[in-house]
Amino acid sequence: MRSQESRATALAGRLAAATGCDPRTDETSELIRLEVDLPTELTASARDGILAALVLADRYGHIRTDEGAIAWMELDLRKPS
Repeated sequence: MRSQESRATALAGRLAAATGCDPRTDETSELIRLEVDLPTELTASARDGILAALVLADRYGHIRTDEGAIAWMELDLRKPS
């Protein structure tokens, strides 16, 4: 398994533990993107766990929709391992 794939697996586990939701994964030739639905009520420890995972990604963000909120992160596959 490539280094970035291992990293994505570990970060997906951290997001799942913090949110109680399984992250969705999409991989292209250039990146791995993880998205996770955020619960409507976040405890301080859940918020801290999500933020601790997000800052380990190459890019990250937050999307708010009418249906709820999503945190996302991307890992760049073009970076050397």
